[in-house]
Amino acid sequence: MEILPQYKESIRYELAKKKIDEQFIHWLSFPATSQLVQKLIEDCKLPIPTMNPPSAIFTNRLSTSLSPNQSSPKRASLTPPLSPPAYDRLSVSYSHSLPAEGLNLNRTLPAFTPPSKQNTPVPQFYFPKGKPLDPSQIDKSMKIISTCFIKDNLRLTDFENITTQLLGLPKFLNPKTFQVSGGQDTLTKSSFLKIWKSDFETKTPLERFFRILKKQNKTYLEREDFRPIMKILMDSHPGLEFLKATPEFQERYADTVIERIFYTVDTNDDGKITFRELKKSNLFDVCLAVDEEEDINKIRDYFSYEHFYVLYCRFWEIDTDHDFIIDKDDFSRYEGHTLSRKANDRIFEQVPRNFTSQQKDKMSYEDFVWFMINEEDKATKRSLEYWFKIVDLDNNGIITAYEMEYFYEEQLRRLEYLNQEAVPFKDVLCQMSDMLCPSIENQFTLKDFIVKKQISGIFFNALLNLNKFIAYEQRDPFNIKKEISENPDFSEWDRFALTEYVRLAMEEENAEGNEVLDEEWDSDHD
Repeated sequence: MEILPQYKESIRYELAKKKIDEQFIHWLSFPATSQLVQKLIEDCKLPIPTMNPPSAIFTNRLSTSLSPNQSSPKRASLTPPLSPPAYDRLSVSYSHSLPAEGLNLNRTLPAFTPPSKQNTPVPQFYFPKGKPLDPSQIDKSMKIISTCFIKDNLRLTDFENITTQLLGLPKFLNPKTFQVSGGQDTLTKSSFLKIWKSDFETKTPLERFFRILKKQNKTYLEREDFRPIMKILMDSHPGLEFLKATPEFQERYADTVIERIFYTVDTNDDGKITFRELKKSNLFDVCLAVDEEEDINKIRDYFSYEHFYVLYCRFWEIDTDHDFIIDKDDFSRYEGHTLSRKANDRIFEQVPRNFTSQQKDKMSYEDFVWFMINEEDKATKRSLEYWFKIVDLDNNGIITAYEMEYFYEEQLRRLEYLNQEAVPFKDVLCQMSDMLCPSIENQFTLKDFIVKKQISGIFFNALLNLNKFIAYEQRDPFNIKKEISENPDFSEWDRFALTEYVRLAMEEENAEGNEVLDEEWDSDHD
């Protein structure tokens, strides 16, 4: 019987075929089966007997036994066919004649193991102390150690090859690595070999990176763990050399980089970066790239000075008394009062995120960094969670039409006040539903936004951000497409920071030019 193609593709067909093959191999393994096969082969060698035609009496009897409407059956031979062998998991029996000793029907079949899997051990896949190195890796490592430790005592300046070539770490980690390895003024070869064997040899570069940064008694990274390496980076990187003349900006730059690291890597927002979170991030790769790139602004993730400049200047604009703490009134001036009053209230009620500021109802610079990245890049899971909490008034994980209208009614009044076209709420609701396609009509969950995170920011801008809502309604699709095509690998934050930095730089140049003109004017009239 031919098996149809659609059944051959079924998993049940494959399982049945595998089971039949196993049973067939069981059957072949019996001595009685071997004797049976041998006898059949010998029978095939015998000459085929000539069959005489049936007698007339038999033919007549056969024909008379059939009704007039029936025709005589056609057979290639009158010899009856052999009955197929019937067997199950535990016993086998045959209808064909067997040798005199027969089969033991009561014995249990031995367990069958496919030949390809016999005695094949499962390779070890978990190494609690690190995966052992092969001899070639050990020889290579020892060669590097011997080359670096020409003298028994090694100084910090000569330790860099150990950090980069042997451990695979960024060179700005050299002082920290030297210290963790037990070095003070110098480090002996025997001391380094001891910590190499115990802490470093079987670890990956990422594990070594984590081990060197964290405190010895901790299993996670804290903000303070990054400050020593940030100081080393600012003192050694050619792209940050200009900052040495302004130590106060060095400190703010370091704060900004650290907050950006925790914004991206600390997914739980608990001030702790575990090894699991570090492994999922690109932080280690970015640190290696910082080592190779002299222009720090080409490293857009975490370390870009231009991004720091944009964040710092925005905060400086609204922090009128420059005490690095802003209240709700200061915050409301962000981007010309672009956020609605209701959004400001929810942020200062600390609904989306608790402030790190020690002063009540005050936002610190670090809090502002988190807010601004969330505000200017609404295409990330972190930012969508932030704004979802603001609009989800009852904190039930669903944004309803009622909650949307609660926030949009303020936007509508502001549009009317500015003589802008007032888009009715029902049109906004319909548009948002068409864009996001929630599983339940007019009920938006966080998953709905994450699935379509590239366009989800439009939803929150329509409810909370007046300037961006107007810009969306008056957008030029060709300009947007051009911006994306010019820098296709840029995030929304990258594009915003680039545009804003150019604007701020031009304002700074114009201000300096006006000061020069004023000085020349004064000198000419003295």
